[in-house]
Amino acid sequence: MFDYDALAHAYDEWLTYPSYDIGHDIPHEEYLLRLARARLLMEEHDLDALVITSSAVGWWFTSLREPHEWHDQCQVRSTWFILTHDGDYLYMPPTAAGEHLNTTRQTTWVREIRAIIERVDPVEQPRVEIWGLWQIPRIFADLGLTRARVGFELGDCTTLGMAVNDFLRLRDLLPQAQLTDGSPVIRRLMQVHTPLEIERTRLACEAGVWIHDQTPHILKPGISEREFHYRLAEAFTAHYGNRAYAYTPVGAWDIRNPDSRDSAIFHAIATDRVFRSGDTVSRCLSGVTYGGYWGDVDRVWHIGRPPAAVEYWYRIAWECVRAMEAVIRPGVRCSDVYIACARMEQRLGLPLRLTGRIGHGLFNTGGISVHPDCHLVLEPGMIVSCEPIFANEWGWFDLEDQFVVTETGCEPLHRRAPETIPVIA
Repeated sequence: MFDYDALAHAYDEWLTYPSYDIGHDIPHEEYLLRLARARLLMEEHDLDALVITSSAVGWWFTSLREPHEWHDQCQVRSTWFILTHDGDYLYMPPTAAGEHLNTTRQTTWVREIRAIIERVDPVEQPRVEIWGLWQIPRIFADLGLTRARVGFELGDCTTLGMAVNDFLRLRDLLPQAQLTDGSPVIRRLMQVHTPLEIERTRLACEAGVWIHDQTPHILKPGISEREFHYRLAEAFTAHYGNRAYAYTPVGAWDIRNPDSRDSAIFHAIATDRVFRSGDTVSRCLSGVTYGGYWGDVDRVWHIGRPPAAVEYWYRIAWECVRAMEAVIRPGVRCSDVYIACARMEQRLGLPLRLTGRIGHGLFNTGGISVHPDCHLVLEPGMIVSCEPIFANEWGWFDLEDQFVVTETGCEPLHRRAPETIPVIA
């Protein structure tokens, strides 16, 4: 049996080793606000501690850049964020000589960073992964959690960042603790956003609208999709470079032309296809992030004079988004937003929509879904997208707009989609 104390502090000196200042993703005040919200919810749900092992949730507490050893990102390692009512702890592999401890100390505000030991107890063999569960009971004992009620990511909107067999074994190793579902706490944290999150999403969305506005100036018949993406990236860097923005031009594009017989239906790579008159061009996101937050704004264009069918379907998408926006306010359910779209579709003579959601929240872990079976009640601080997609041979008609719920209604996080389809000459 290994001595956890002897191994856990082997590289502690690297935590404070003098290094270049990398900077933090969020201000310290924002981190304290997130901890305060989490602890209040832990108290409401009678949890002594909250354990996060997935990057999807973990990075909300730590940093988008570090640590990168979350189990869903690197399956042979493990990172644990443990929040109690009086402490916050990050357990992670120190790697070769503790360098990752140093980098993570610079990029996160977590008060205590400690080591997960990359050694396997002989009793646990055979085992492929290079960290062992043997140390977790000792860690829990150090934190006073041996008999505690501890919430893990066990819900339908969360992913446990460890092997299922590990979690089952952990229950055996901690027979006096209650390892329960902490997802109601996590879901709530991901549903109602802090002012900083809303502002970063707004900035990302506004930049997303800006880069979409460049499409009619950059996209011309005769250039390839690959060249188009290159020019978009150049334009974005020239306008937003050296700030907290990032832009990915490739992915989520859809190009349809029923006459040319070479449509490039929804795809994730840059092709060598050459744009031509008659193409309906769509993108199902903007490709922009600000401080790690996506500007998920979708738009549609047409090269040349659009036929009546293209104008018709674009107008339908626009009317449905406006109908959905009109009902978003506190007290309304996600299913009510869906019904508003369905009623507009009926007014326009469309058949009953059979599948799919038509909007979502900022994080899927928040469980916000514009769907007939999602009856979550909207509250101020929630972000809701309106995204009723209509796809046919004429195009992928997707005019996604983002709205934040306010005290009295909702507010767009960017300039809304234009009422008529933008035409590329």
